[in-house]
Amino acid sequence: MSSGRSGTGARPYRRNRATVLANDDTCHLCGHGDARTADHVITDKDWPRGPDGRRLPGFDDPANLAPAHGTMGNQELNPCPMGCGLCNQRRGSQPLPQMDRRPW
Repeated sequence: MSSGRSGTGARPYRRNRATVLANDDTCHLCGHGDARTADHVITDKDWPRGPDGRRLPGFDDPANLAPAHGTMGNQELNPCPMGCGLCNQRRGSQPLPQMDRRPW
């Protein structure tokens, strides 16, 4: 039974982040390598909710995670090695099509 806990400190997120990064470490936001965290492709505010207002399952699944440069909790920073900065923080909670992407 799930505790309902979600977020970057939750066990399912950490386990699935490791799976995603083991397959590819190319940031899905800037296209550069060496990403060490995983971004939720569909953000929390856009994730479907049930009648009780709670998030439906699958938010932390690998299908909703993609490698990104950015913080790993408050432990360490993971800036893009090509100078893009913290891609995940720059994205914020914007949906992917509306994100201001750099032209490279």
